[in-house]
Amino acid sequence: MRAARYIGVLPARARRPRPDAVGGHRPETRVRIDRGGWLLFAAHGLSGLGAGPFVAFGAIYQRQLGASAFAIGVLAAVGMLVATLVMLPGTRLAERRDLHKTIIAGWLIAVPAPICFALAPDWGWTAVGVIFMQASVINAPAISLYLTLGVPRDRIAMVMTTVLSAYSLGLIGSNLLTGWLAELVSLRALFWMSAAFYALAAVCLWSLPAKEAPIFATPSIRYRDLLRYPAFRVLLVLFSLVTLIIFIPWTFTGLYAREAAHVDNFWVGGLMGVLYLGSVLIGLSLGRLRRSLGSVVIVLGFEAAYVVSAILLLASMALPLLGVAFFLRGAFWSFRQVMTAVIGEVLPDHAMAKGYGLFALVTGAVVVVAYPIGGWMYGRQPGMPFWSSAVLMAIAMLVTVAVRAYFHANYLRPTQVEVDEALPRAA
Repeated sequence: MRAARYIGVLPARARRPRPDAVGGHRPETRVRIDRGGWLLFAAHGLSGLGAGPFVAFGAIYQRQLGASAFAIGVLAAVGMLVATLVMLPGTRLAERRDLHKTIIAGWLIAVPAPICFALAPDWGWTAVGVIFMQASVINAPAISLYLTLGVPRDRIAMVMTTVLSAYSLGLIGSNLLTGWLAELVSLRALFWMSAAFYALAAVCLWSLPAKEAPIFATPSIRYRDLLRYPAFRVLLVLFSLVTLIIFIPWTFTGLYAREAAHVDNFWVGGLMGVLYLGSVLIGLSLGRLRRSLGSVVIVLGFEAAYVVSAILLLASMALPLLGVAFFLRGAFWSFRQVMTAVIGEVLPDHAMAKGYGLFALVTGAVVVVAYPIGGWMYGRQPGMPFWSSAVLMAIAMLVTVAVRAYFHANYLRPTQVEVDEALPRAA
C-alpha cells in the first residue's frame, strides 16, 4: 500500500508564490499594454489637445469676462466639488462589469464643457462648462481599474504613467497651438476647437474592448473597511496632504506668468507646453524606475522637483529660467498617477475599485479647499501661493521619509492553486 503511493499517483501540491522584495526592488522589465490601453492612450492624447484652452487660458478668459482672482478660485473649487461627488457613483460603476461603457460615458459628458465656454456672455456662464468638465471624471475609478486588470502589482505605475502620459503629450501640442492661435483669433474660437477634440476622443473609444472585473469570493468591501489597512490609511493622509499643496497655486500658474512675468499669450502657451513636456519626461522616467528604486524614492523625487520648481519660479522672471521652472512643475501631473498606482499596490484585489474611488474622493475634497486658498493668497500677493506651497512640500518630504515603511506593505493576490490538491497526478 505504501509503495503504491509512490509508484502510482502523487499528491498535487500548490505552488507557493514567492514573496515580493521589500519595496518592489526588482530588475526592470518591458511593460506590455493591450489594445484597450492604447485606445485610452489615443483618447487621452485627443483630450489633452482639447484641454489646452482651459489649461493655458481658462483663468485668463474668465478674467477677461470680469471674474476676480477669488471668483476664479471659487469656480475651480465648485468644479472640484462636483468632481469629488461624482466619485461616489463612479466607484459603484467601476465595481460593475461594464467598465468600457462607464469610460465612454465620461468622455461624452466632457463634450459640452468647451461649448459652454465658447458661448458664455459673462464669467458666470463658464461655471456650467466647469461643472460639465469636472463631472466627466466620473469614469476615473473605472479607468484606473481597467488599466489595472491583468497587470502585476509592481508594473501598475508603469502602465498608468505610460497610458496617461498621452494627456500631457496632447497638452504640449495644444498649448503651443493655442498660444499661437490666441494671437490670431479670439479665445472663444479656441474653445470651439476644444469641443471638436473632445468629440473625437469619445469616437476613438467607441470600440474600446470590454474587460470584466474578476469575481471574488470575498464580499464587497465598504469604504470604512479600507481604513483597516494601515498602509492605505497612512498613504491616504500623506497623498491628500501632498495634493492640497500641489493645487494651491495650480489654477494661477499661467496667470502668474502673464501678470508677474508680463509674457504674452504666445509665451503663456509655450510655457504651459514646457510644463507638460516635463510631465511626460519626468513622469515616464520616474514611473519606469519604480521597480528598481522603489516607491519611496520615486515619491521623494516628485516632491523635490516641485520644491525646486517653486524656487526657480520665484527667483527670476526671465524666460529661460521660467521655462526650467515650468518643466519641473509639470512633474505634478504624473505624480498624481504615481500616487494612484501606489494606493493600488497596498490593497488586495477585491478592494482596489473602492480604494481608487475613496482616494479620488478624498483628494478631490482637499482640492476643493485648495482652490479658494490659492485664490485668496494670489489676491494678496501673486507669489504667495507658490512660496507657501514650496515650504509645505518640503515638510511633506520629511513626512514621506518618516512613513516610508508603509510603502512596503504589499498585500498580495490570493494564492492561486494551479492544480487541484484533490486530484492525483502521474508520477
